[in-house]
Amino acid sequence: MMFRKSERTIQRQQEENDDDARFLRQIGYTQELYRGFSPFMSFSFCFTAVNVLTAISLGFTNQMSTGGSGVAIWSWIIGSFFTILIGFSLAEICSVYPSAGSVYHWSGMLVPLRYAPLASFTCGWFNFFGNVAGDAAFASGFATMVNAAVVLDGKSSLSTGEQVGIAIAITFVWTLINTLRIDKQGWINNIAAFFQISSIITIVIVLLVMAPERATAKNVFTSTYDGTGFSFGYVYCIGILSTLFIFSGYEGISYIYR
Repeated sequence: MMFRKSERTIQRQQEENDDDARFLRQIGYTQELYRGFSPFMSFSFCFTAVNVLTAISLGFTNQMSTGGSGVAIWSWIIGSFFTILIGFSLAEICSVYPSAGSVYHWSGMLVPLRYAPLASFTCGWFNFFGNVAGDAAFASGFATMVNAAVVLDGKSSLSTGEQVGIAIAITFVWTLINTLRIDKQGWINNIAAFFQISSIITIVIVLLVMAPERATAKNVFTSTYDGTGFSFGYVYCIGILSTLFIFSGYEGISYIYR
């Protein structure tokens, strides 16, 4: 009871002193969620949602095996450019409609009133299924990375059942983390963001220093092949898809503010 009373007191003080809370009341919403994130926690939330380190490992494997380095590099350059444009658009929309409903709420606000329920319903369910598929993909990817570490250690590859078990176990860990209060999750995200940033820097330095030989710029940017048996257009679409899979989740911070 003391915790709940303290939380309500904090929330009431925020509503009295927070311009955002007053703006929400103007557009018909009452702030209901506890705002426990600092600005850096907000950054960490998005950064860890995109999960750059793991996603690059998973995405590059597919791109390199289906189209080569040229497909991988240009998919990243083109995909990054258009993702940034989408990110700018979502940021602008979020500044106008700062509600926890995020994209499914925005879709209803940006269409004529009679289409709002259909737009929100469609966007919400697509978003839900996308998140379910994304979580499953990252859980499977985590199991794949654990298996790779086991193989690099000179041991036999894990069985399919063992990898599925690892994927299920990490999903339960994520579930437990999500039961924590939002500010506690924020500290976990801060640690994860620091780990990812430091790991990326370390990997880049080690590759530059320890690599026995390096590919030429021409080879990196132009070397392609068809590892799918389909047309090259299909190969490039697969490369773009891998990049877009990596750049998902950057709108996630908008779900926790209202």
